[in-house]
Order: sequence, then C-alpha cells, then structure tokens
Amino acid sequence: MNDLPHRFTEQSVDPNASYDAAITENPANQGVSSGRTKRAVALAVARHTKFWAPGRTLRIAFLNGNQAFKDAVKKAADNWLPHVNLKFDFVEGTEGDIRIRSEPGVYWSYIGTNALLETEGPTMLLSPDLRMPGFFAANVMHEFGHALGAEHEHLHPEMNIPWNKQAVYELHGTSEDDDEDSYMRREVDQRYFNLLDASEVNYSPYDPQSIMHYAIHQEWTHGDFKIHLNLVLSEKDKAFMSKAYPYPTAENEQASH
Repeated sequence: MNDLPHRFTEQSVDPNASYDAAITENPANQGVSSGRTKRAVALAVARHTKFWAPGRTLRIAFLNGNQAFKDAVKKAADNWLPHVNLKFDFVEGTEGDIRIRSEPGVYWSYIGTNALLETEGPTMLLSPDLRMPGFFAANVMHEFGHALGAEHEHLHPEMNIPWNKQAVYELHGTSEDDDEDSYMRREVDQRYFNLLDASEVNYSPYDPQSIMHYAIHQEWTHGDFKIHLNLVLSEKDKAFMSKAYPYPTAENEQASH
C-alpha cells in the first residue's frame, strides 16, 4: 500500500462500462451527477460511482494461497465489517465478486464495482509475506478499502505535499526528464502526484491518518513533511464507509412496507 516500487495501480477500464456496472449494481452510485464524468465523495476521497449495493453479501474467492495466508486476509478484511452494511462470504475457486490471488511483492485492487468488469482473472493481488503481521494487515485493509470503493487519501484535492519528485521518480527507476508518455513515469504520476480534480468531487477535510494514505518518507519531500505508515482504520475511514454503506433507517423501512 505504500512504497513498493513494483506495486502497480488499478488497470485502466472503460469509463462507460465502469459507469454502467456501478449503476446496475447500486443506482445510488449516480450521486449528485447529471452526467457520467461527475464524481462525488464524502468523508474521504472516493468515487461514489463504484460502491456496492448496501445490504448485499460480497462473495470473495481465493484463487490460491495457503491457509495461513487466507486466515490472515480474512482477519484483516473483517476490520471493515463493523462499519459497513455488507457481509463477506469467503469461498474457494474462481466464482466471486472479488477474486484474490496471492502474488509475492504485490498489493493491488480494482476500485469497487470495477471488479465486475474483470470476468476471469483476479480483482485483487496480495503478497503472501506474513513475517510482519501488522504491515500485512494494513495492506489488506488498504486494498479492501479500494475494493469497497475508496481512492487514495494522499490524492485528496486539497493535498499539498511538498514532493521531491526526482527522489520519488528515482525510487521507481524513472526520472523527471523521462517523457510523460513513459509507462513508469505515468505510473508514478498516477500513484503519487495526480490529485483528484476538485471540480469533479465533493470532499471533506484531508485525513493523514487514513488507511488509504501512503506512507510518505521525509526523503521523498522537501522540508520535514512525512506521513508514517497507518496500521489501523482511522475514525474518518470508519465514518466514510458507514456513510457509503448505511443500514436502513426506521423511516426507510416503514416506507418500504
């Protein structure tokens, strides 16, 4: 979730297919937008067009991995459950709304309902290294945050990290002098530098304690700015997911009868 040079961001998806899948899954994903490019967020930075339908059970399939890996994933992912109107059903095999593949050195996930666009392969990759349980759990919670629809907090529209861009580029084997069409240059820009557009989102104050925030090492910035690795869900993480996946209110329940 943080400073792994070989961790790739979400694969590109067709925006129209992404929109259609999200609205079919949960009509509320349309939010306040009158068009397909408008995005809305609340209590964190995330595209509202990719939330699963509240109240549903997400089937989560393990494509591989030993039992210790699977147990550790379940334990970490379950930290989200007290804050969402969802259930997780972990299964074996290839049939699942979310499909996890164990792959050394990689942490990655599709964002929310974009997982529905992947019909065969994994929708989430998790490294099986369990030597640092706290780090592993934090990465799992981070990737499940993505799987539930959250974006990266360090890309908050009002974030103003004093990046030492050349240091970050060099860490990933690229350079500020590389062409902007360079694959790794684009990956670094997308991962660290390309903030969400304030004109396209509604957002609340930046949360440096979010599980969706990368660790920012001081040598990656100018001055003394740094963000330590967040190992647990923040209060704003919990509030955000509670709003994204609400339980029915008594008023709504009465209206449905």
